[in-house]
Amino acid sequence: MDGEIIKAKLIEVLGKIQVDGGFQDGGNIRGDTVPLDGLEGFDSKLAPVATRRIARELNVEIPTERNIFREGGRAKGRKLSIAEVAAGLASAGRPAEVAK
Repeated sequence: MDGEIIKAKLIEVLGKIQVDGGFQDGGNIRGDTVPLDGLEGFDSKLAPVATRRIARELNVEIPTERNIFREGGRAKGRKLSIAEVAAGLASAGRPAEVAK
């Protein structure tokens, strides 16, 4: 799966989440944005919601326990930028059933 397509979809999905949540930064998301640091209200509680939406949009399976916004998919790994998340998903790139 193409990393640029994934990055664009991440920006789209996260932008919609931010707008729907009433946050002002929904239109300011770029590849270098670090969602867990750079998006108002985006935290460990919202990350799984975003992950499920991204999985549906990309038609890929992302294990529910995996944190795509942190290095190594762990709860305490380094926080990743949108571009880094996209690269990680592109390298995993296994189309499958939609994660729910």
